[in-house]
Amino acid sequence: MTDRVPMHADADILIVDDNAANVELLLALLEDEGYLRLDGITDPRKVAARVAERAPDLILLDVRMPHLSGFDLMEQLSAGAVEAPAVIILTAQIDDATRYRALELGARDFLTKPFDQVEVLQRIRNTLHMQRLMKERAERADLLEVLVAERTRELVERARSDPLTGLPNRVALLDELAARVAARRDTAVLFLAIEGMDEIARLHGFGVADQLARAAARRLRECVPEGFLAVWNSAQAILLCDCAPAEAAAGRLAERLLGGFRQAVEVEHMQLHLGLRIGIAADAHERSPEQLVRMASLALPAGEGQWQYYEAELETRLQRHTGIREALRGAVERDEFALVYQPKVALCSGDIVGVEALLRWDGSTYGRVSPAEFVPIAEASGEILAIGGWVVRAALAALRRWRAEGRVADVFSVAINVSTQQLMQPDFAERLVAEVEASGVPPAVLELEVTESGLMQDMALAARHLDRLAGAGFRIAIDDFGTGHSSLAYLKALPVSVLKIDRAFIRELHASPADQRLTGTVIDMARHFEFITVAEGVEQEAQLERLMDMGCDLVQGFMFAPPLKEDALFRLMQTGFAHLPVFGGAVA
Repeated sequence: MTDRVPMHADADILIVDDNAANVELLLALLEDEGYLRLDGITDPRKVAARVAERAPDLILLDVRMPHLSGFDLMEQLSAGAVEAPAVIILTAQIDDATRYRALELGARDFLTKPFDQVEVLQRIRNTLHMQRLMKERAERADLLEVLVAERTRELVERARSDPLTGLPNRVALLDELAARVAARRDTAVLFLAIEGMDEIARLHGFGVADQLARAAARRLRECVPEGFLAVWNSAQAILLCDCAPAEAAAGRLAERLLGGFRQAVEVEHMQLHLGLRIGIAADAHERSPEQLVRMASLALPAGEGQWQYYEAELETRLQRHTGIREALRGAVERDEFALVYQPKVALCSGDIVGVEALLRWDGSTYGRVSPAEFVPIAEASGEILAIGGWVVRAALAALRRWRAEGRVADVFSVAINVSTQQLMQPDFAERLVAEVEASGVPPAVLELEVTESGLMQDMALAARHLDRLAGAGFRIAIDDFGTGHSSLAYLKALPVSVLKIDRAFIRELHASPADQRLTGTVIDMARHFEFITVAEGVEQEAQLERLMDMGCDLVQGFMFAPPLKEDALFRLMQTGFAHLPVFGGAVA
């Protein structure tokens, strides 16, 4: 036996020949060479069972045998195995027909009888080496196929899921909804609009906002474990639930979701509040997935903490909304806007010391439209920039005329509302300063009202504008104070002069201890900051008396006057309110 161990000594080699002498010769030769796993069969009918039990790496196969020829056996093995073993043909003579037939059936090589030992060993080594290479290549290909399949599944999963929350995304949602519609499965679509995410991102950073988004997703899932919950975009989600259109189940789910969002969400030891609005489309038959989602989004109510079903009337409202948006274009050029003025009354005297200029629109297409309807549309469309510019010019013109005619005192002020879009214009402050200087009106008598939500859009830019404006002499007022993300930090940092207490706190002031404590706290805080306080929406004497006791500076509301045209305003100013008993006067 040779001392050298062949490269593929552990290869399983099967010798099939009806001549036992040939089998013994080859077995002895290979064993002497160092091959360890050898087997010989003289009856070709037993080969299939042997291969099925343990497939060899190589078969040395005689062609001419009784019962089954070598070719018959190769055909049988090829048909019965996933991968047939490598075959070297053993034959006494290799004519062209035999060679072509063997190659056609997959033979790797030929050995001619009588055997040359060196040639036999070399051809076996070559075939085993090639077989091993092909096996390794096949294994690598199989492994690569598995890896590609796994990666493909991962990519498909990623393509169908939201990377931030892990919930299904829009693609997965529409596929799921399409399957439900095709199966005529009763499904309600709940469109969930999460309010406050953008403002919190601007105030606390996007890292906190990302954590909040994940926490909000968990809160939604906790509220409604059943159903198919998916992300529509960064601040909107959709819930699919099984319920017939006539059932009230979708409404109960909506109430459960709204209830879950009444509690704050804790992120980095902060208690953050999010709002939720829900629109529901429950008639899924004969609708496409996109139509159902659109119907549910159209049903979103305007008010936070509310839900409503889709109704056909909403389409009419959408048409009106679209029409108003179109009609607002060019409304300034068509001179369709006007200002009215609501008096501000000093509680120390009952005198009218200023007004808030309020916008009114009487268009050629829709007639008189409420500001509550057209202002949000103008803000969303960007038309508010042109309209806001007109308000500034109109207020300055009126104030300049009143001062020139001696109809108001030198300290009489006009307050105008500044939209978020105006405040976010890079050159807003400089343009306004230049316009007021050109008008000849002192900046101190023009009060600029900004909202807390407007400040949160870009606090740094808002601060630069307000610092510039305050430095030029303008008074800065925070409108609707207490209804947004109120923060003592920005009150300290920004050049605020006036806090306007929202009517939401005044409405029940005479009867609600909670509103009394909140309003009193705001007034006390403003006093320490040396801010002027203005209470909006005063309609009852009991509210007025409470505000006087708390030390509020100014009030405005229907108890004194609604927004008035210029002539009506000056008729009222001739008498004022100092004569009323609440101000210490006597009614004539």
